[in-house]
Amino acid sequence: MAWTMFFHPMTIPTWAVLWLILPLCLAVAVVYKTIRVGDLSKLPRSVAVLVAYMVGGLTLLSVALWLIQCCLV
Repeated sequence: MAWTMFFHPMTIPTWAVLWLILPLCLAVAVVYKTIRVGDLSKLPRSVAVLVAYMVGGLTLLSVALWLIQCCLV
């Protein structure tokens, strides 16, 4: 039955959870840039740039937090 997935959820390996960031960033970028861009012919490039900024920022933030955690412990 379909309701059993709420009581027994699937487990996702830790390394696979990080790959879920890419579709999330892509979806947010498409929605945001669709609202903000004036010319829709510029939409794919704008979305690609925004996804690169978001993934790069998340990567830098995670490295910085990892360094803080390693240095303080």
